[in-house]
Amino acid sequence: MPPTPRHTLSCNCTTTQTSCSNPGDAGHAARRRFMGLALAAAASGGLGLNAAPALGATPKLLSPLPANTPDEALAKLMAGNARYLQLKHTTSPHDFEMLRTQTAEGQSPFAAILACSDSRVPVELLFDQSIGKLFVVRVAGNVASSAVIGSLEYAAEVLKVKTLMVLGHSRCGAVKAAIDNRNAPGQITTLYSYMHGAIAKIPSKEYRAVVMQNAIEQARVLGAASPVIAQRVKTGALRVQPAIYDVETGEVALLGLA
Repeated sequence: MPPTPRHTLSCNCTTTQTSCSNPGDAGHAARRRFMGLALAAAASGGLGLNAAPALGATPKLLSPLPANTPDEALAKLMAGNARYLQLKHTTSPHDFEMLRTQTAEGQSPFAAILACSDSRVPVELLFDQSIGKLFVVRVAGNVASSAVIGSLEYAAEVLKVKTLMVLGHSRCGAVKAAIDNRNAPGQITTLYSYMHGAIAKIPSKEYRAVVMQNAIEQARVLGAASPVIAQRVKTGALRVQPAIYDVETGEVALLGLA
């Protein structure tokens, strides 16, 4: 894999980005032949398509970025975010009918994402990934509750994802409510306890700092509370990576666990 450029943000996060080109085809007349090629491509690391050319064009075997290791899977995510920032999506023009057919009998995602439920965080879109590529768990505040951990254990142990990203985001209302300890109806306040650890580590309770710390804390919880995830991390089969998404710029920045 070619080296990836890195730059440091003012918050001491790093963003890793690469660019990739995934030539592809969705010609209706050649769909049956393409399906066989697509399955072979999926078995070797995934399928990526670009804008569909004219009907009847000859289908091509695709060459997406590999995702055979945790680092490769993370690089693939960040390359997708780079395309999203550059408005160079490869997923929007996909032949979704064909993709549904390919994935109907099973899934083989290369990464799992624990994200907030906020409607401004379109996970597949911001990583430029399509059907069958990401195993996504969403909950307000991107907190690692028991149910969430169980879902991610399935992704790690059964689906064998290579990277598990905990994705916080700017302007997170759940984090803000937890900082303010705001009264709320029903069971909304039960989410607050999962964020208390992050709040306690930021004495100033500065909003953005707590948002970033919360992503880091939830990533730590996954490793500490789940022997399944911890074992896969220990053997080098899985990487747990906290990150933050900026809802204004669309950029994903990686955060350190240290």
